[in-house]
Amino acid sequence: MLASIRQFNKTVWLIILATMASRFTFFMAWPYLALILHQRFGLNEFQIGLMLTIAVTIGVLFGFYVGYLSDRYGRRRLMLIGIALNVVSMLLLSVAAELPIFMIATMGASIARSVIENPGRALLTDMLEDRKAKDMALHLRYFVLNVGAAFGPLAGVAIGATGTQLAFALVALVYFVYFIAASIIFRLERPAHRSGINAALRMRDVISVLRRDHIFLMFVAATFLANLTYGQTEAGLLQYLRHSGLLDVAGTYALLILTNGLTIVALQFPLLKLTENLTPLFRAAIGVALFTFGFIGFALLSPQSTINLVLSMLVLSVGEAILFPTLNVIVDHLAPDDMKGSYVGASSIHIFGFAFAPLFGGFLLFQFGGMVMWLTMAVLAIVVAVLFSATAGRMNATARQPIP
Repeated sequence: MLASIRQFNKTVWLIILATMASRFTFFMAWPYLALILHQRFGLNEFQIGLMLTIAVTIGVLFGFYVGYLSDRYGRRRLMLIGIALNVVSMLLLSVAAELPIFMIATMGASIARSVIENPGRALLTDMLEDRKAKDMALHLRYFVLNVGAAFGPLAGVAIGATGTQLAFALVALVYFVYFIAASIIFRLERPAHRSGINAALRMRDVISVLRRDHIFLMFVAATFLANLTYGQTEAGLLQYLRHSGLLDVAGTYALLILTNGLTIVALQFPLLKLTENLTPLFRAAIGVALFTFGFIGFALLSPQSTINLVLSMLVLSVGEAILFPTLNVIVDHLAPDDMKGSYVGASSIHIFGFAFAPLFGGFLLFQFGGMVMWLTMAVLAIVVAVLFSATAGRMNATARQPIP
């Protein structure tokens, strides 16, 4: 591990540290968007879900095309554009007093996230030669992301910014600093594998290659459903707590997010060591299978008990610590070097699962209640585990090289 980390250069460290800082402030604000939309603008569960779904959908569609653009024109300039867009969007969210402006800013933030993160993940591995160092960079990025996610909501509660638009101004400040640092460091270093090396690549060529890659498409379908289920831990869980009549919804949710982040921070690398002899797809199947038990806990245990909520979130978080870092590694292994950005962008289609999660979960919660919502997610998690196993079987049955 240490040998791999020693190979990290300034660009790798910039992306990793900026990910932690930006997610720390981001999670002070973004998870509480549903509360702001309900309290300030009077939207119900289904309306909130519809708005968030539209915003994330637009971001995913841009993310797919941005992945292609990063292969053709380079990742760093696109990242700078995305960071600047996020600064503007977060400032708008901090001052918007009318719903249309708030909606436009939300969509802008969703687009910016795709423009920053998809090329950023590809750039991490562009900057490194060694395969183990590449995988470690992806794992460490996910690790620090969760450090930020764990403490961000708690800090928001501590300073009284939770559920207010003020926190978005702090997010904008962090991304402004990120923009300045990236503008300097991107001029100092060049990738080991230069992005933009496939300048003749056309969008139709990308779509043709992806359409023929059935293993990759099966993997994307499975991750879509995984995100649809796990996405309920954001807006779905927050609305479920409010729907259950809890007095301190924001504080309880902050505690659950802290539980999630701390579990991943504590267990991600021990679990990686424990499962290192398993294939990544089998690890992914185990991770999503654990979601089932967490969802059943939310469905059957009383939400009035903080212990019940924390235990259910703990089980889900162990599954997440296994699943999501592994997904990034699988995509990086499956992608050809000259189409890495396109594959990362195409894999972001699975974020449609997160996009539809607020709408799907909000509908189930609004129409049938929390138990039906969580049991539906448990059934879907079982389906995902079967799909990951089937993908591994399909890979073994073809001439494609297994992922080590």
